Amino acid sequence: MATLSRGLKMLRLMVAGLMLLAAGTLHVAVAAEGDPGDEVPGRFQEYDLLMKVRPDLALIPGDEEKFPVGLKVLWLRALKRPDPELQRLVIDTMAMAYEENLQGLEIAVGELAKLASADDQDLDVLRATVQTLILLDPREHEELFAKLAVVKGRAISEIVEPALTAWGSTVMQQDWVERVEEQSASASQMILAMKGIAAIKATKPKNALQRLARNASALRQLRITAARTLGKVDPSGQVQLATDILAEKSRPQALNALLALAAIESDDSENSIAVLNGLVNNENSAVQSEALRHLYRIDYQLVEPFVDQLIGSRDVNVRWWCVKTMVDGLDSKRVAMLASLLDDLNPTLRRFAGSSLVQFGDSADLKPIVIKEVQNVLAKNGWRGCEQACVVLAKLDHDPSAQRMVELLGHPRGDVQVAAAWGLTQLRVAEVLPDMLDHAESIYQGLSSNQLNARMPGVTLHLAHLYLAFGDQAYTPSEPLLRKMIEKSYEYGEFARPAAIWALGMFHEGDADSDLVPLLTERLLDEEVEFPEMIFVRVMSAVSLGRMKATTVVDEIQGYVELGDLVGSAARWSVEQITGTPVPVPSMRRTTNTKDHWFLTPLPADPR
Repeated sequence: MATLSRGLKMLRLMVAGLMLLAAGTLHVAVAAEGDPGDEVPGRFQEYDLLMKVRPDLALIPGDEEKFPVGLKVLWLRALKRPDPELQRLVIDTMAMAYEENLQGLEIAVGELAKLASADDQDLDVLRATVQTLILLDPREHEELFAKLAVVKGRAISEIVEPALTAWGSTVMQQDWVERVEEQSASASQMILAMKGIAAIKATKPKNALQRLARNASALRQLRITAARTLGKVDPSGQVQLATDILAEKSRPQALNALLALAAIESDDSENSIAVLNGLVNNENSAVQSEALRHLYRIDYQLVEPFVDQLIGSRDVNVRWWCVKTMVDGLDSKRVAMLASLLDDLNPTLRRFAGSSLVQFGDSADLKPIVIKEVQNVLAKNGWRGCEQACVVLAKLDHDPSAQRMVELLGHPRGDVQVAAAWGLTQLRVAEVLPDMLDHAESIYQGLSSNQLNARMPGVTLHLAHLYLAFGDQAYTPSEPLLRKMIEKSYEYGEFARPAAIWALGMFHEGDADSDLVPLLTERLLDEEVEFPEMIFVRVMSAVSLGRMKATTVVDEIQGYVELGDLVGSAARWSVEQITGTPVPVPSMRRTTNTKDHWFLTPLPADPR
């Protein structure tokens, strides 16, 4: 590949533009090209740094915790004390201990049920007791739960009734039916009742549910829940109910459509599909997306006829079902449309489009089409499309895209800078390394002169990726630049200096006499209290010393092998490289779980 004379000129102009942007002089022009969301930096953690996986550093396993002996017995004794505050604290602690896998707490169920049954029980204690009982899942006490829900009202019913619904319990069936038929309870209580009725498929309140679903003066959420419940308890009438609701002329019409959708939510019949097809053409995008969701659930091919019409919708949920359908169809005719969505406003959707195109590229027949369409996106200047196109083409190992990626290193948007730099680390195209170095030197100069700084999203991170590429591809002309990063500084971000040190270690593999040894040893040992060296710098210093087989400093590195952090892991790996002898990972330690939330723990046993 020829050197990039035209591209390099463009690159330098872009870097100059980036520096002007840092000074604020391009703010208006850049903002005019985008939208309010453009100011939010990207998910840079998605682009793996080579140094984090080469080598793969093994951490010491976390401490294995065990609970103190006698803890459950002590808590049971405390529950019997007539002190509501103590009881509540113990009960809450039991719930936390259960979540942390304390076994055998079922022995407390009887005592908790006794507390819940007590007359005039403190409401806070009762609420905590019921919540912890439900966590322990004692279904034999469902009668007690139902009684408490009725007697204590909303404070307890909103805890109890969802559990009974999840268990499919019929113990509150009569209460739920009466609540729906009378329709005098609060909205939250009505919804609890309808969800319970749907779970047990009680048909008795069918007429009351229909009245509620069609009651134009009722709350929207109540009507939708009623329609959904009818679909569960009266499947044979689902489509007719939906049709009748849609025929009504009440306002707003969108609500009628949502009610109809709720009614046929679980129906897959041809008649239901006909209703859904009609609702896809509704002018309300919320209705469209729900209709598409149901069609997709039944069969993604049912959505296919609507893709061309709706892929340009302003509602991301509508676009989402169109994209899912295109991906499931795996049709070459859809590749261009899918590639255009790399520039979609929604980050989740455009990333899904990108990962799907990579999957398309696994097909020998589709790969050339995918590459062509993604290259068309890469050639444009939209930052979203450029970012995703870099990722797709890198994962498809398309070397010719390296030239454009180098040009994009100077893009004003950090997302594009990082994606392009990461893409170049994946492609490993040697011909563009001189231009990558030219760009890296320009960025270094910008950081050194304060025209750029580490707070600018993507600036130092994309520099780190370039340094890693130099090390990975043994591009030694970059060494003078990389050596400038050894000196202690916080001005180059978290990863640029570690990346440079990692790359230098790759250059000098096996070079135990390198003048880098004392410099990197100093970085490793720097634990200054007030301004300590950054952890990743110390980690990569240890790694590079290991690669260089730095026998003269093995004792200094050995001093860290017992640590349980990344420095310890790097030190163990380094010593193994230098000595050729495996360094065992320290074994898991067993410690007693004495976390602060165990406010009540047994006293240690008397050693005598």
